Amino acid sequence: MAELDRLAGTLERGFAILELLAAERSITAVQIADRLGLSRSATYRILGTLRQRGYVDWDGTEQVSLGPRAVTLGMAALSNFDPYLAAQAHLRDLSRELSEAALMAVRDGEQMVYVAHEDVTDHSIAVRRLLGVRRQMHSTSLGKAYLAALPIDEVDALIDRLDLTPYTPTTITDRARLRAELDETRARGYSIDNSENEPDVFCFGAAIRDERGMPICAISVAGPRERMLGKQDVVPRRVSEVALAISRRLGFVGPVNFVNLGR
Repeated sequence: MAELDRLAGTLERGFAILELLAAERSITAVQIADRLGLSRSATYRILGTLRQRGYVDWDGTEQVSLGPRAVTLGMAALSNFDPYLAAQAHLRDLSRELSEAALMAVRDGEQMVYVAHEDVTDHSIAVRRLLGVRRQMHSTSLGKAYLAALPIDEVDALIDRLDLTPYTPTTITDRARLRAELDETRARGYSIDNSENEPDVFCFGAAIRDERGMPICAISVAGPRERMLGKQDVVPRRVSEVALAISRRLGFVGPVNFVNLGR
């Protein structure tokens, strides 16, 4: 039993080192020991084993990086992972957990197209089915989540091209105000549709990112304004957590708001 406990502890520390390397790309053995609270002798011993197995590149002195075996495993995991199928399963769980509609949309030019709509609730008042429907980016939580995840120079150029049509009294139609809204979205990690696309419909959204941190789609939870405001302590947190979990499976390792914060 003691030997099994020792092996489990070594394995856990090995995984911790690999996860740190995935986040840092390249780091010294001394930095690994300091960051993980390991002794240098234990760090060198585990690194030696990982190097023998091809999971790290390390010459025994300074820089350590992921090795070819780790890269092969990562590519195999990505090739077997469909973010859209995974997202749909998560959306059903979100809808069941939060008792509201959960949606996913992808970007097509300057619009967002709804590609999933899960609603397992029995509310008499609910969000209408939106599969295949197109919406403008500036007036939806899905669009704003996607915009906020883009690099600043790219989103600035895109905002200059958007047609900021007003759909409700709360729709953002000023480009400076939209940029400020996206700054807030980056800082808090989720977007808001404050009844900007349809009257009395309120949404929280978050982007799903690839390994570079670039958005590939966005998810949201939507419902009647009064009901959603009563859940604002949990809905945005859960939407952000689910989006981040899917992004992690795609190789994203940065924090949610890591792309060009502020102006």
